[in-house]
Amino acid sequence: MSNDFEAHARSIANSSGFPLQIRVAEIASSSSRWRILFEEHPWCSEEINKEGFLDLVLMKPSHHNRDVMVIECKRVLQTEWVFLTPNHEPHQSPSHRYHACLFESTFSEGRWDSFGWANWAADPSSFESQFCAIPGQEQGRRNILERTAAELIQAIEAFSWQEKELQQIQVNEKLRMGQPLNEFRRLYIPLIITTATLIISQFDPGSISLRDGSLPPESTFVPVPVVRFRKSLTTEYNLLGVNDIHDIHEKTQRTIFIVNAEKFHEFLESWNIRQSH
Repeated sequence: MSNDFEAHARSIANSSGFPLQIRVAEIASSSSRWRILFEEHPWCSEEINKEGFLDLVLMKPSHHNRDVMVIECKRVLQTEWVFLTPNHEPHQSPSHRYHACLFESTFSEGRWDSFGWANWAADPSSFESQFCAIPGQEQGRRNILERTAAELIQAIEAFSWQEKELQQIQVNEKLRMGQPLNEFRRLYIPLIITTATLIISQFDPGSISLRDGSLPPESTFVPVPVVRFRKSLTTEYNLLGVNDIHDIHEKTQRTIFIVNAEKFHEFLESWNIRQSH
């Protein structure tokens, strides 16, 4: 076969993003701390009339098999994602954060104790940002990261409902048979693995130019392996317990871990839940 034919076929395969997904799965399978549950797992949400596939779902084996990492792989070419982290404290750099808003599903002592997004603390620590600048993305519209993150959130919610419904069927059957009920615990962790270089930009927000809206010359730019992307990524929320618009904003906050593909193995091996808040 000609070199042109092979080059064309290779280009088609690479553009699909599947080679990256396959490599990420290979890294996960070599981990002593995680195991692969699914690849290309279908999800469907009748509530928002949307469906898709989860690229990769991992589980960290433990007594309750709690930690479940839901992964979307995003291949991009020769690009950087710059996360803005304004420094509101003079003479102090923004610090790493441990908290993360993750999806928790818990059945214990015959009832569902939790089913929704909740704040936890987790290693590894990282910078946190709600602003991501991506080359070529039109201002005022969701960029590729925001769109991908929002869909990953929807996928996790749909997947958690799948598991909850299956668990409830087992609960009902055991109640009918008079058998003891097992506990069920899940903590779903959203993760986007990308080939983009991740960069943190630190600056004094008071030094941003009001003439042209540009960052000050003394801004710093540092490559990092992982970023906590925390943002209001959904318009779906429960009004229970909501007192004002501030509560609504807090209820729609989600955390997605953005990980550079070359640092994925390190992230897997260092992952650890500290506590809930």
